[in-house]
Amino acid sequence: RLASMCGGEVTALMHCCEFEGLDFRDVLLPKSRNCAGDRGRCSQAHGAVVRCVAGSLQAGRGGGYDACALDFRHAMNVSEEDLHSDSPALRRSWACAWHHFGAPLRQLMVTAQALGECKPSGGKFRDTETANEAKFRAMWGPALQ
Repeated sequence: RLASMCGGEVTALMHCCEFEGLDFRDVLLPKSRNCAGDRGRCSQAHGAVVRCVAGSLQAGRGGGYDACALDFRHAMNVSEEDLHSDSPALRRSWACAWHHFGAPLRQLMVTAQALGECKPSGGKFRDTETANEAKFRAMWGPALQ
């Protein structure tokens, strides 16, 4: 779901990192309190990713969703002009998202790097090999057994 909601933002951040010579993984990961880190010209693109992820995870209920609800709400209120700054609202939201939803975010990051862009899988899984096998099994019948 994250790829379908935030694919454009993640792809824009990835291209910005490539253009600026930054490591996409280092830029995407949350920074510690003591080390804000330099995202350079990609800080606004990173802020857009954080706000998009917060918006898409805001609708969930229970567990990590409830734990991050307030931080996500604050991140959604960050203005367009403040996306480039390392605002406390974005930093807290991003840290909470990585704490509770680290696995899907890592998968999003790795998949985007592997494909060169972040795009959803397309929804339905189509197992054409099994369908073809069933078709030929019916045609060849006893010869395959």
